[in-house]
Amino acid sequence: MSFSEDDMVVITSLVSEEIDRARQTRWERIQRREKRRRRMEQLKANPNLGTSSSQSITLDHSLEEENNSTHRFMDLDLYRAATKDDVDGFIDALERISNEKELPLLAIFEQVSPSGNTYLHIAASLNNFKTVLLIVDLAPWLLSTKNSKGDTPLHILARAGYENTVMRLVLNLKCYEHSTFSNGYKPESESATFPLWLMRSQNEEGNTVLHEALIHGHESLAFDLLLVLVKDPEALYYLNKEGKSALYLATVACFFVCINLLLDKIIEFESQFGKLKGKSPVHAAIMMRKIAVLAVILKKKPDWIHFQDEEGRTPLHCAVFMGYVEGVRYLLGKNASTATERDKDGFFPIHMASAKGHVHLIQELLQHWPNVREMQNNKGQNILHVAATSGKLNVVNYILKTPELQSLVNDKDKDGNTPLHLATLHWHPKLVSALTWDKKVDLRLLNNDGLTALDIAECYIENSSTFRQRLTWTALKAAGVPQNPKAKVEKQSFIQSKLQSTDNYKVRVNTLLLVATLVATVTFAAGFTMPGSYNSSGEDQGMAIMLKHSIFLVFIFCNTIAMYSSIFVAVTLIWAQLGDIHLVLITLRTALPLLGVALATMSLAFLAGIYLVMSKLNWLANAFMIMGLVFLVALLSLYIFLWFPMSSSYRIMRYVSYFPFCLLVLVTGSEDDSDFEE
Repeated sequence: MSFSEDDMVVITSLVSEEIDRARQTRWERIQRREKRRRRMEQLKANPNLGTSSSQSITLDHSLEEENNSTHRFMDLDLYRAATKDDVDGFIDALERISNEKELPLLAIFEQVSPSGNTYLHIAASLNNFKTVLLIVDLAPWLLSTKNSKGDTPLHILARAGYENTVMRLVLNLKCYEHSTFSNGYKPESESATFPLWLMRSQNEEGNTVLHEALIHGHESLAFDLLLVLVKDPEALYYLNKEGKSALYLATVACFFVCINLLLDKIIEFESQFGKLKGKSPVHAAIMMRKIAVLAVILKKKPDWIHFQDEEGRTPLHCAVFMGYVEGVRYLLGKNASTATERDKDGFFPIHMASAKGHVHLIQELLQHWPNVREMQNNKGQNILHVAATSGKLNVVNYILKTPELQSLVNDKDKDGNTPLHLATLHWHPKLVSALTWDKKVDLRLLNNDGLTALDIAECYIENSSTFRQRLTWTALKAAGVPQNPKAKVEKQSFIQSKLQSTDNYKVRVNTLLLVATLVATVTFAAGFTMPGSYNSSGEDQGMAIMLKHSIFLVFIFCNTIAMYSSIFVAVTLIWAQLGDIHLVLITLRTALPLLGVALATMSLAFLAGIYLVMSKLNWLANAFMIMGLVFLVALLSLYIFLWFPMSSSYRIMRYVSYFPFCLLVLVTGSEDDSDFEE
């Protein structure tokens, strides 16, 4: 492509103009910088703004001095200027305030917001790069000032991930050291330099600048900070208040480059600073379910496969607890001996699998130590004991159906409790039922207190027992679990102590008495307001119009039964007011079924009465009859479940009551509870 001479002239002219504009812009920028520099020099040289030693602001000011300061809180105009990345505007505001209020420079920069933030904190939170550099140049000691949360400006910048600003300040910290020390700052250690102190500085949560970058997922910034901190390896061992080190946080964030660098330095300086403390990075890799991270850590620190947390749990314990199959297999493949390591409670990993209901992990762990009977915790409990305590039915069923594990079924712990005893103690009705149905379970075994499982249920069940406890007791009674006659003296004294107070029954008696009274009142009124009304003339005057209707007879009989049943209940409950606890129990056993009869017959009487008055409109009467019968069946079902003899030990009755029992367990949610504490 060729250009004519005229085109070349035009192009040359355009290029020249562009160059001139660029030069002009650059010159203007230089002029602005020079003007700004002169203004800053004037600010520093102004006697009104000087930084004499008498005006020095130290970090040990008392709270009283700060609160009594007239100009302690920020000037609003200067605050607004700090929120904008306008250096000239900030200098304008600074000059105006100093002239109007006649404040020295240190007094102005000492001003804080209600949260204790300085102007540097405010500018840093918005990443106003130029304003940050200006403030640091004028008041470098603000880099070490903390707000109410203990954050320095670097903490705020690192938390937000402002990498360029952070690194610009960090790499120039040495330049600010003299200014900072000359203005009253003193580090905690006489040998500590200002950059070293600032990088080690921890906020109220115990986080350093590096911690903040890692917690908030700023990988590039964290790596840059690590490159700076390799000269100060001690800072890499710092823990925050949650016990988390930089390596732990890098593991949680899955920052491979940071993890490798941290591991190298920890290995290099381990002889000088000792082992890494705090929460285990290996546990963190497992909790994040990152096999790749786990492999990196164990490749450089293979002995960390035995790293124990504050509860003495190894990485394998953690993986089993989470049900992390891939992690469990990886750890066992690395070192199978970890399957036989205990935590502080004496729990082996297989106990943890049992407590959490991870049957597939129990099978995996049994391949590495098949004689599970030898694996007992500090209480002498095997995996079936733990499953019974935690209420893990799937584990119990697996053990009961596995011939190699039959030796666990009747094992006793150090208190003499079998799995059945423990399932009873922790009120797991479905699990108790499963154990009692299995013929291999010995129902007659006693613990060290001489109690059978039924003795325990009757001793420890409360007066105001939950339905879950009642179902547990029912399962034991239905299975025919015996009682130890020799334990009756102890049981009797225990029960007598509970029977001293009738407070638990007062509300129950009063509630039943109120319901019975209401039923009697309603049915009495219904006896004189017959459905269809009365004959008002003739031979049958005063007689019910529907008297010869068959459904009317149902109404009369049901209403009569309901009224007399409720009256009988009310009279019976009056006897409960005498205060004798045994009499209260007898009256409750008598009143409850009768009140159920009264409610059921009253409902049927209502159904019959409504049907009578709508009988000429067949479809409506039939629809109402069907609807009423559905609800009546539901009512009777609840009544039957309440009084069905599910605790009967007769074999036929036990088979018949099994399904109602399972339904009640399901409906009441009694099979979802777990007593294992994480």
